[in-house]
Order: sequence, then C-alpha cells, then structure tokens
Amino acid sequence: MTALASDFGLSPNGLAKICDRVDIERPPKGFWANGVSPDIEALVDALDDPDEEISIGGRVSSSRRSRTRLPLAQRKRQVLEEARKIATTDGVHEVSLRQIARNLGISEAQAHNCYSTREDILVELAYEEYQAFERVRKRIIPRGTTRITKIVMSSVSYLREAARRGPLLQQISADSKLRKAIDERAKAERGEALARHVNVIVENTKLSEQQAILKTKMMSAFVRKAGHLVAQNRISLEQAEILCVPVITDSALSD
Repeated sequence: MTALASDFGLSPNGLAKICDRVDIERPPKGFWANGVSPDIEALVDALDDPDEEISIGGRVSSSRRSRTRLPLAQRKRQVLEEARKIATTDGVHEVSLRQIARNLGISEAQAHNCYSTREDILVELAYEEYQAFERVRKRIIPRGTTRITKIVMSSVSYLREAARRGPLLQQISADSKLRKAIDERAKAERGEALARHVNVIVENTKLSEQQAILKTKMMSAFVRKAGHLVAQNRISLEQAEILCVPVITDSALSD
C-alpha cells in the first residue's frame, strides 16, 4: 500500500479508504508482518470487473492487469506521444517526466528508463517535427519543373506545414540550449540539403559557392521566420505566402 500510494501521490491511509469505497480487496493492517504470501490471482478473480478503471485524484489509473511492461521501444513511443499531447494542449513548459508518468499510470523511474531528462524528450519531439517538415518538402519539390518553381514550392510547403502542425517546433526551438541540441541532431541532414541547393545555384548562376551559401541561408531564415509567425497565429498563411513568394522568386531570378 505504501508503494502504490507513493505512485498515486497519496498517503497509504488515503489509498486504503479509496479501496474500501470501491470494494477493492486489500490486506488488513499488519498482514505483511505475519509473513503470509497473498493469493494475488484469487484477489483479482474475486473482483466483479478486474479490468475496471478507477479514477483517483482526477485521473484514470490502469488496472493491475493492464499495467504490463512494454518493450523499451514501445514505451519510448508512448512517453513521447504523451509529451507531445501535453505540449500541444498545455504548452511545452508543462512537459515533465513526472507529469508524463502520472498521465500514463507508470512510475517516474519507468519514464526515466526511456529518457534521462525532460530536455531529451523535447529534443526528440523537435527532431521528429523537423523530419515531418522535411518529408513534405521532399515530396513536393520533385513536382517543380524548374529550379525557381522548386524553390517556391519548397518554401510554400514549409509555410503550410507550419500552419497545419502548429507551434510545437518553434516553442521548443525558442530555448537556446534546446535549439543547439536540435541543430546538432539535424546537422548532417541540413548540411546535405544545403550542399545540394548550393551546387544547383553555382551550376546555374554566376554566384560563387560562398555567395550561394549566404543567399540560401538568408532566404531559409526568412521563410522560417514567416513560418514561426504563422504557427503562432500572428499572421495568416495567406499573408505569409503573399510576403514570401515574391521575395523568394525575385531572389531566385536575381541569382
């Protein structure tokens, strides 16, 4: 009772009263001092509905049978999705290993087995968001028939994803420490994308490699800032497209 009460954030006496209120069998006081091993299966079978969910403290705790140990990969995915839900609903500042564990009905130690720190979870979430943006961009770009249309379509697809997915990536990236970790995680992929774009510019224009790199980074930062404003609902998607498309087009034509 002491161990379970700690998981639920209750006193042992408080948990005992709840058990009595909903007719859950429990060992009487002093039971364990007698060295008697309880027949757990008999206790479970005695319940009218052993899989019934009991709400404690305003949240739902899974029953004894449903609280099984998941494979690590599956548990990590469960923890990550719960973190995403909390961040989307209540804000990134509300994400913590303790809150995630409480929501999932697992111990905080189990959550720590998946991710050592809160920051590890947020970096993983941001990286998944980044990959989602990249998947859409890579799917859209081949539809363009010229270099300029590909650049414009890439920029527009980013803005539309920012509007659709919301501010999660931007919220996490606002923390300089997390942004540095995210950049390091995506460094290889971003480097490859930048190199491909720069090579195309150098091959088709009179710009040097250094000029192509600077121009690409400036335009990328411009579109990302617009996407941030869209995700934060500070400007509409239509306004962002009206703002970005002419600038991106003129920039590409002036190479």
